[in-house]
Amino acid sequence: MTYGDLVARVDLDMTRASPFSYVCNACNRCCRNKAIRVNPYEILRLARHLGLSTTEFLERNTEAGGTVLRSNETGDCVFLGEHGCTVHPDRPLACRIYPLARWVSADGEESFGHLPPHPQTAGVYGKSGTVQHYLDQQGVQPFFEIGDRYGTLYAKMLALLERLDSKELDRRQERRDAIDMLPSGTRASLWLDIDASDERSGAPHDDDDAVDRHIRAIEVWLRGLGACPDNGAGSKRSEF
Repeated sequence: MTYGDLVARVDLDMTRASPFSYVCNACNRCCRNKAIRVNPYEILRLARHLGLSTTEFLERNTEAGGTVLRSNETGDCVFLGEHGCTVHPDRPLACRIYPLARWVSADGEESFGHLPPHPQTAGVYGKSGTVQHYLDQQGVQPFFEIGDRYGTLYAKMLALLERLDSKELDRRQERRDAIDMLPSGTRASLWLDIDASDERSGAPHDDDDAVDRHIRAIEVWLRGLGACPDNGAGSKRSEF
């Protein structure tokens, strides 16, 4: 299937200081008919929560080349159980930040907006707090920090492709659509799979250092291709 970009349809007119509050009443309607994008850090956390390697997790629980959590035939998230989310402590950023969306521009400017609610949502919206207060409640800061680091690398990968082929920008949507259509459990890139990357490099399985080691490995690879100076530029990154 082809996945839409929800952030493109959101009015990103909020900052961390904007009035905002939200109380989830566990109706689970937000866990249906969504494309939950995941990065290597989120894949690692979910895999360890389930006692799996990242390779096993990608094979069993993802689609769109390993970039989206799998849904069942009714559109429910693969991790939606009888009593709600079965991986809640390690849920991805898209689930933590809901019903907000976040955008970081290429120059590092951050903004937030409301995702359209389900028409029958039991969630309660208000203005008794701020966006920052809500983010603190959801424990999003490590997800922001690591996601932005991966976003910087992604931007450098795209810049490298464009430098190698001037027509690459015109092909970007076609390539994204092709990845979205890959069979469930297919890994579009080795770089999504932290454990497989470690095995290839001979690195020890040390989860405390896994993400830093993974990012360093990508940086070394890009630097070898002339695409990754020691001090990188900003990135464009979205979560939804």
